[in-house]
Amino acid sequence: MVDHGLAGLYEEQWPSMVRLAKLLVGSDAAAEDVVQDAFLSVSAKLDGLENPAGYLRTAVVNRAKGWHRRAAVAERHLPDPPRVTGDPEIDETWAVLGRLPYRQRAVLVLRFYEDMSEADLATVLACRPGTVKSATHRALARMREELS
Repeated sequence: MVDHGLAGLYEEQWPSMVRLAKLLVGSDAAAEDVVQDAFLSVSAKLDGLENPAGYLRTAVVNRAKGWHRRAAVAERHLPDPPRVTGDPEIDETWAVLGRLPYRQRAVLVLRFYEDMSEADLATVLACRPGTVKSATHRALARMREELS
């Protein structure tokens, strides 16, 4: 990354962080809010960060988790309308992914969309590598079960 401060980090990381957040929270608007909050957090600490992009990714994942916590009550009372892409297989897969517990969803998104290693996942999710492995196994098993 070329060091241009916050503006350079924003230009370089905004699109990929919004895509990551969208996969974690399932909403374009919420994803942009999550990423904006993460950038605010990074901007306050930017000068002291050794790896601003890594800190930003962790901040996005943590804020997505917080978004799920805050939205849990609302989701119980106001279910989302079904998503329609025109491709039943994609709709069904997205619906199953959306029903996974947050950690399982995050593990699958970070592992297979972001192509992160188990060690990197453990760091971002603040858990042990064994927890990442078991969460991945459980999430894939649940996806297979519900999609079959």
